[in-house]
Amino acid sequence: MALPFKNPHNYLGLLDKRSHTETFNSFIDALSSSNYKTLLTCDVLIFMDTQQEFWKNAKLEIADKKPVAIYSSIKGVSVKITP
Repeated sequence: MALPFKNPHNYLGLLDKRSHTETFNSFIDALSSSNYKTLLTCDVLIFMDTQQEFWKNAKLEIADKKPVAIYSSIKGVSVKITP
């Protein structure tokens, strides 16, 4: 049985230096060498049932009247998302 997935909804990052991106070359260098490179350039499948379960169980943590984290669980596994 094939699992349904959500069509990609984000654009992948292009971290190539080109002549028209000279202004951003230092930023491209920083992202290319950071832990976030894979996150920005990886094309992942988003499964609808997992996404729906995440938001169904989501709870917001607030500190000083500002959101600081989202807590949820997916198939019994706890997930915490922070900035």
